[in-house]
Amino acid sequence: MTDDRMQLDDESLRKLIGRRVRYMNKAYEIIDLLLDDNLLILSADEGVDVQEDSYGRAHRMVPHQQNLRFRDADKKPSHIWDDLIFLDGPMETETNA
Repeated sequence: MTDDRMQLDDESLRKLIGRRVRYMNKAYEIIDLLLDDNLLILSADEGVDVQEDSYGRAHRMVPHQQNLRFRDADKKPSHIWDDLIFLDGPMETETNA
């Protein structure tokens, strides 16, 4: 999936928010996209982490998250696209060859 045919324009990436995916054999939802940092934020269906407050004290339980770099420094798709499985159909930015 990481070949040159894959388009990672900002508008197509924004459409991924809310999509269900499987990453490393766990179900996640894409909850955010940080375009400036090239990060895709996933929130797990199962498992929780302790979130700290601004003083580093345990504050609350939140769903486990993954922060995945979706583009490299040359703006090419990163390897994470090979590891993501879209649970509700293929990604719209793919072209069929």
